[in-house]
Amino acid sequence: MDQLDLHSFWELLPLKGLGPIPFLSEKTDVQLYDKILGKIIAEEHENLEQRKQDFQDTVKQFSQFFSEEDLKIAIEALEETIGNERDDISTTFWGSGISLDYKADHLVEFFADDRAKLLHFQDIPIFSAEPIHLIGQISKQLNEIPLIKDEEVVFPKHHLFLFSFLSEQVDGQYREGSKKNRLITWRNSPRTHAVNLADYQPLKLF
Repeated sequence: MDQLDLHSFWELLPLKGLGPIPFLSEKTDVQLYDKILGKIIAEEHENLEQRKQDFQDTVKQFSQFFSEEDLKIAIEALEETIGNERDDISTTFWGSGISLDYKADHLVEFFADDRAKLLHFQDIPIFSAEPIHLIGQISKQLNEIPLIKDEEVVFPKHHLFLFSFLSEQVDGQYREGSKKNRLITWRNSPRTHAVNLADYQPLKLF
């Protein structure tokens, strides 16, 4: 790919995807871009039925300590915690700093860390721009006021999450967050088991 194509490829598109890769793409279609995304360095799979079976097998090893009622309650808690959202989820980790979540082999979430140096939002580099400028421009372009709690900034209408870019202060102000472990994720739908956003505060940048 030439420089222009690479630039287009690494465009973060809220609610749409990444460059030419739209949400709900099949895993085999995404793998066509492996020359850009790099090699898959790890892959994980979450399956609710398998986790329930693994849990039951573990409980059987200690059956003298658990009743059938204990097992039933624990399985119900497991189902509630994971829910359908995390059932049949596979995650691929690429050498470029991009990770992808698939549900039933269809792409539902992007993750990017600071190894994805070309990732940008409308020509603003995600990991090298000043965080206040970056988040302010995202807010203007999306016409959405973000929320903040601790070191997480959320654009709930666009299912966009930034970690460690800004840090909330006790006086209601904010400062630049730690440059270590910065992460941005974006989805095509809400996270059904996400934290309660009622605990977050509007982030007023202007």
